[in-house]
Amino acid sequence: DKVATRMAWAPNEEGKELQAPLPISTLSEVKEVKLYEMEASPPCVMVRSLLSFANVPYQSIIVSMPGKKEIKWSKYKKVPIITVNGLQVNDSYIIFKELCRIIFGRQLSELESKQIHDVTYGLLLAYESEIFGNQESRNKFVATFLKGNCCFTCCIVPLIRHMLSKAPAKIKKSHPELKSLDEYGKKIRADISGTFVGGQQPGPVDIMVWALVEQARHIETNTME
Repeated sequence: DKVATRMAWAPNEEGKELQAPLPISTLSEVKEVKLYEMEASPPCVMVRSLLSFANVPYQSIIVSMPGKKEIKWSKYKKVPIITVNGLQVNDSYIIFKELCRIIFGRQLSELESKQIHDVTYGLLLAYESEIFGNQESRNKFVATFLKGNCCFTCCIVPLIRHMLSKAPAKIKKSHPELKSLDEYGKKIRADISGTFVGGQQPGPVDIMVWALVEQARHIETNTME
């Protein structure tokens, strides 16, 4: 019963696995997808790219700063948040893995799960540390993704720039084992087992890396070259 499933469903906390997989096995069972996101967020870009890769129709709800009024209904206050057929999943790492299971129509291999983990907690963090640690890249990032109402922009941009300038130090403090972006790039290139990391067809890791490369190009930075 769909109503009973929705009532019994418990969204996961940050970094925590779902108590049970989404009761969905194939894309044909996906009826409604809502993605609560911030356009500039690299984790959101990754999830968005996966949905686009699979041609999954979805509603994008842009979460506004600083109040995040669009997700006041949720106990979890970070983005991305996704709801699939009304069932909420949090944390980009968990979202990506769960969507991959449905999109690729199979359980991820142990290697794929490890690679997704390594990109999320390695390459992605190194990428964020790199672009937010460079003033020119940081300014381009803010200018590219915070366009709109002048009054709002004038008020919020200095705050966002200040917050982003603090990000690299916070990332390194939380993840002292973090390697350089170049080291992660070499590891991914070494993992290529055909045309792509996934073999002859793009796999989960290919989509994640492509998403970051495209974002870097969008803000005209050579970070991912």
